[in-house]
Amino acid sequence: MIKVFGIYRWEDGAKFDHEYYNTSHMEITKEALKNHGLVRLESDSFILDKEHNTGDIIAASNAYFKDIDSAVKAMKEVGQVLLADLPNYTTLKPDIKLVKV
Repeated sequence: MIKVFGIYRWEDGAKFDHEYYNTSHMEITKEALKNHGLVRLESDSFILDKEHNTGDIIAASNAYFKDIDSAVKAMKEVGQVLLADLPNYTTLKPDIKLVKV
């Protein structure tokens, strides 16, 4: 199984709407990927007991696919749709990694 792991790291002056990310953006993501081999989708909001510092991970998503070919193809076909939604919840850019699980 392959996980497409997306993380958001804090930058000074950034905005991030966790409510929108965990609800609306995840629904958009699920809808966009469901016909492209998506097995499971998760989102995380990191709890910090202090002010955000540059580089802190504040949110992450995990999209699971059966194999690397499915994951790469899905991201190529719908990546732009997902990136187009970014301004609705953040000024940060996600860092995307592929992870074998």
